[in-house]
Amino acid sequence: MNKRIIVAASLALGLAVSASASQAQRSTRRFPPAETIPAPSITPYGGYMVFGSILSGPLGTDLTSAAAPVYGAQVNLPLGSTLSVVGNLAYSQPNLQVGIPILGGIDVGKSDVWIYDAGLQFSAPMSSGQRSIIPFVQAGIGGMKYNVQVAGVNTNASNLAFNAGIGADLPLGQNIGLRIMAKDYIGKFDVNQATSLNANSNNSNNVAISAGLKLGF
Repeated sequence: MNKRIIVAASLALGLAVSASASQAQRSTRRFPPAETIPAPSITPYGGYMVFGSILSGPLGTDLTSAAAPVYGAQVNLPLGSTLSVVGNLAYSQPNLQVGIPILGGIDVGKSDVWIYDAGLQFSAPMSSGQRSIIPFVQAGIGGMKYNVQVAGVNTNASNLAFNAGIGADLPLGQNIGLRIMAKDYIGKFDVNQATSLNANSNNSNNVAISAGLKLGF
């Protein structure tokens, strides 16, 4: 009698273990692993910015801002594993130049340029514990604010600027990485606001190449 009870209990235990294992397999198939969502981050960066032509004059002359260092910080707020909202603030202080054929650029003043924008970032998917390069693209809208100083006279102008950029993140450790990026700010300097002259300025591409330390929090 005791043997029958032991055998029956063993069979019942075996069936229960088998059913539990089968249920676990079905649960694994039914529910895939949760996506890895990056942490919010801030990236202080520095680089170089090449400005486009502001205004075209007669005989091939033009007015432009010379290439200059650029410094800034960008904040990333992830909405999912590949999509983030980004905000950016940057500063540059280029010389103001008149371009003359053959002679090249002649400095006629300087300007302080503040760049601010917000937009979306689309990144390549990131798996848990990944340490490889993660490419991304960005697009958004913002503005460029100029304070121009020529011959002791200061003027101000602001313009709308669309932007598009590409870059990559290289994780260096937990919540820290290297970010490299190229970003083009497309805008039109408001000559009328700066000088009260009714002149038609150029749509210009202003490209910033930068590298920074991405810090998660």
